Amino acid sequence: MSEHNATPDPEDIERARMSAADVSWSLRAVNRAAGNLDHALAAKVGLRSLDYEAMGHIMDSETSPLGPAELGARLGISTGSATELADRLEKAGHVTRSRDDLDRRRVHLVPQAHAVARILGELGPLFAALDTLAEQFTEQENAVISRYLRSAAAELDAHAEALSVGHRPN
Repeated sequence: MSEHNATPDPEDIERARMSAADVSWSLRAVNRAAGNLDHALAAKVGLRSLDYEAMGHIMDSETSPLGPAELGARLGISTGSATELADRLEKAGHVTRSRDDLDRRRVHLVPQAHAVARILGELGPLFAALDTLAEQFTEQENAVISRYLRSAAAELDAHAEALSVGHRPN
């Protein structure tokens, strides 16, 4: 706790509950900050948090487009809810629906260039600041940091997959 703030730091609370390596706590702090950033950015670009998360999945899947059902599975919501979400995003001009070339029954959600540019434009200053931060480390240190972060991301993905096995939305 800080002298000026009687509210305990979330990390202090978590550390009281379990032990972990300091680098793991640092990664947890990054994850918490990333969540805070996502909420702030969603508000800045006028999206609900879930809609912003959906846009992230849609933007990440441009080479293998998602339909509403796949989007719902990634978000852990029903197909009906995902269809409503896709309707909201389309009505707001963030995505369009496109028919699959091989199976005309399938619909893909395609992010609109202006929506992608708006989100990435808001992230540009952050990426520049993170690049400046990385420049403070040697090439060897950056290689170790990168290896740890990519390995941690793989562990997070594997743990998420293990948790989701057998848990599909209605």
